[in-house]
Amino acid sequence: MASQDMESRVKNECAGQKPSEVTELILDNCRATTIAGLTDEFVELEVLSVINVGLTTLAGFPALPKLRSLELSDNKISGELECLKSCPDLVSLKLCNNKIDGVAALAPLKEMPKLASLDLIECPIANEDKYRDDVMEALPQLIYLDGIDREGNAEPDSDEDYELEGEEEEDEEDGEGEEDEDEDEDEEGDEEEGDEGEEEGAEVKANGDEDSSDLPAAKRAKLDDASDLSNGAAEIES
Repeated sequence: MASQDMESRVKNECAGQKPSEVTELILDNCRATTIAGLTDEFVELEVLSVINVGLTTLAGFPALPKLRSLELSDNKISGELECLKSCPDLVSLKLCNNKIDGVAALAPLKEMPKLASLDLIECPIANEDKYRDDVMEALPQLIYLDGIDREGNAEPDSDEDYELEGEEEEDEEDGEGEEDEDEDEDEEGDEEEGDEGEEEGAEVKANGDEDSSDLPAAKRAKLDDASDLSNGAAEIES
């Protein structure tokens, strides 16, 4: 059975959806040497896989503003990566087993600041001396190259894990902020209690010569208690 051409495969994968509603397209193993059937109408597309299609060029690659993951492995692409600049949210790019043969071909990717993961396994460039060092230096925004970071740690399974890690960091920052707020509230509470004590002391002093019999019973009792506390402190000091 002959492989389906890319344009027909795109229509089938949409399955009655409008291009503007599609968030994921898997076009693996269809046939095309150039991009066909993909247009700028796919404004919500986040995941695109075009593995083993026979692509020799990326010319005509559409603007996909929400694309995060792009799989282009097992094709015949040697360059023209500047065609991906219209995908500003791209986080993961897999170009395994293509014809990328030098760092110069990767230069356009430097202008994609969100690109965190790049796979070049089985490309000619991967056989060069200092391959990892050269690529990481040329693309400083990269976190992972061929699934490994600069410290030798493995890459998360998907770009969703990047989001979870970011949420955890935000939660830690929020927790620290809440602790600081609690400490500030405690300090304010202590200051208010101190101010109340000073006000009561001042009231006792101001009313020391007044006839307490002229005062209401509740206020007289309060002043008597404050006076007793003041006299007790004086006896202790003497």
